[in-house]
Amino acid sequence: MKEIVIAITVAFLFVLKSVLASTGDRSQMFYSCLQDCLTQNCSGSSQDSQSFLIPQALQWTCSDECKYFCMWPTVNWFVEAEIGVQQFYGRWPFVRLWGIQEPAATLFSILNLVGHVVMIKRFRKEVRPSAPFYRMTHCFCIICCHAWLWSTIFHIRDVRFTEIMDYLGAFSMVLFSVYHFLVRVLAFQSRSSQYSLFFGIAIGFYFVCHSYTTFFVKMDYGYNMLINIAFGAVNILGWSIWCFKFYKPRPYVKQCAAFVALVAFTTLFEVLDFPPLFWVLDAHALWHLSTAPLAILWYKFLIDDCHHMEGQKLDLEKLA
Repeated sequence: MKEIVIAITVAFLFVLKSVLASTGDRSQMFYSCLQDCLTQNCSGSSQDSQSFLIPQALQWTCSDECKYFCMWPTVNWFVEAEIGVQQFYGRWPFVRLWGIQEPAATLFSILNLVGHVVMIKRFRKEVRPSAPFYRMTHCFCIICCHAWLWSTIFHIRDVRFTEIMDYLGAFSMVLFSVYHFLVRVLAFQSRSSQYSLFFGIAIGFYFVCHSYTTFFVKMDYGYNMLINIAFGAVNILGWSIWCFKFYKPRPYVKQCAAFVALVAFTTLFEVLDFPPLFWVLDAHALWHLSTAPLAILWYKFLIDDCHHMEGQKLDLEKLA
C-alpha cells in the first residue's frame, strides 16, 4: 500500500509540473509565429474571411487556431534540434480529429461510459430490486456515467468549464466509492441507517462546498489533486482491508480485490508522462483505456455481493 501511495504522489507531481510550466509556448519561434498569425488572420475583415476555417460548434476561436497551427512547426523545430517534443500550455501536442482536441482520450472515455451502461443492464437482470444495495448500485452507475460524460466532453474541447466538470466528476466517483465502502462495512449492523445518513450528508456537503469553491473562488490544481490522492488512498486501503478479511469465507470477494489492485496499477499510467504516440495516444489516454474493462469486474462483484447480502437479509428475517 505504501508503494501505491508513493506512485500516486509521483503522478500528482508530474501533473502539477505540467500545469505550471510549458517550454513550447514560451519559445521564440512559437511566439513569433503566433503574433504573425494573429495579425494576419484575427483582426477585422481578415478574421471574418477566415471564419469558415474555425469549427464553430466546438468554439475554436481564431486565436486558438493560430496557436494550433503555430504549434506544429515549433514541434518540428524542437525535434530537428534534438531537444525533443515539448508541451504547449501544459499539454502535449495532439492532432485534432474533426475538431476533437484529444481523440484517443475521448474515445476511451466513451468506452468507460458504455461499460457502465452495459453492466448496469446486466445488474438489473440478475439482481432483484428488493436486494440490499440495489439503489446504491444505480446511484453509483449514474455518478460514474456523469463523470465519464464530462471526461468525454473535456477531451473533446478543453475550456475552463469542461475542465472543472471533468475534475469534479472524477472526484465525485472517488467520494462515492468511499461512501459505498463505509456503508458496506456498516451493513446489517445496529444503527447502520443512521450512520449511512450521517456519512452521506457529510460527504455530500463537502463535495458541494468544494464544487462551489472550485467554480466561484479558485480552481486550485494542487489542492484538487491532493484531495483526490487522499480520498483515493483511503478508498483503496479500506476496500483492501475488507477484501483481506472476507476473501476466504466469500470467494467472490476476490473480484473486488482484483479490481482494487488493478485500479492502483493503472494509476501508474499517469506517471508515464510521454509525448503522444502518433500525436494521439499519450499516457493519460492509455489510463482511460486501461480502466474501461474494470467496470465489468466491479459490477460482477456487486452482483455477487448483492446476492450474498440478500441471503444475509433472509437469515436475519428468519431469526426475527
